[in-house]
Amino acid sequence: MNGLEASVVVPTYKDWDALQECLDALAAQTACAERFEVLVANNNADPLPPSGLRLPANARIVHVPAPGSYAARNAALREARGEVLFFTDSDCRPEPEWIAAGLARMAGLGELDRIAGHVQLVSREPRWNLWELYDRSTWLRQEDYARAGWAATANLVTRRSAFDRVGAFDAGTYSGADREWNLRAQRAGGRIACAHEVRVLHPARASFAELAKKQRRTYGGRHALLASRSWRRLVPPLNYLLPPLKSARRVLRQRELAWRHKPLVFLVAWLLRLLGLWERLRLLVQGTTTRRA
Repeated sequence: MNGLEASVVVPTYKDWDALQECLDALAAQTACAERFEVLVANNNADPLPPSGLRLPANARIVHVPAPGSYAARNAALREARGEVLFFTDSDCRPEPEWIAAGLARMAGLGELDRIAGHVQLVSREPRWNLWELYDRSTWLRQEDYARAGWAATANLVTRRSAFDRVGAFDAGTYSGADREWNLRAQRAGGRIACAHEVRVLHPARASFAELAKKQRRTYGGRHALLASRSWRRLVPPLNYLLPPLKSARRVLRQRELAWRHKPLVFLVAWLLRLLGLWERLRLLVQGTTTRRA
């Protein structure tokens, strides 16, 4: 036995500054460093990280030239030696108790069970701008995801045995494979538990360009996941032209969102929905792959 209890998987793609903050947060964990390892899945074409990157003593880099964060996660999983697997993103900052709280919670769960850890969006400025307010109201709402049976890999904890039983992530898409994998685990009998104490911080997207990048990747991922259902893939989603009523209900329920901001956040949701339609139509007409950026 190697003595490691856990492996942390962090994919990165040209995001070294944010990755350094993530690594610093992992180096500051209350859990003893000998209990876990950190695997940085470098998804850049260049295998060498910047010379100034500070790696914790329990961290190592796995170079994964195949494009896509899920391909990177799969490659890191093949190298991982821990029984409990922690997933986060390079732009996340795990709280000091993240590893210890995750291990404690997993001790009471089964072989196929998963933890949807809390993702707290934060602003880098004293005041939240409109784009950040939309991001906080819409993305990475793990409690909502867990009710639907899945969790985002920004903060997902499970066991190696779950991947042995269910299989790896779908590496053929840049977005949505975390949901698809979780639903496979759900169908195999695994349960998912919310754990607010297993927490990471995530900076909210602060510009329309950042939101648009995420939207193109998300809708492109949905397009790719429909590949096996060709008739659905070939039907243009013209209902995207309609106001996003589900988004309207979600915005109205947000207690932390001031009433004066709710109409503006809804308009951003509608604009991004139209952008998603354009991306789906582009993929239908051009037949090109999903854009990662």
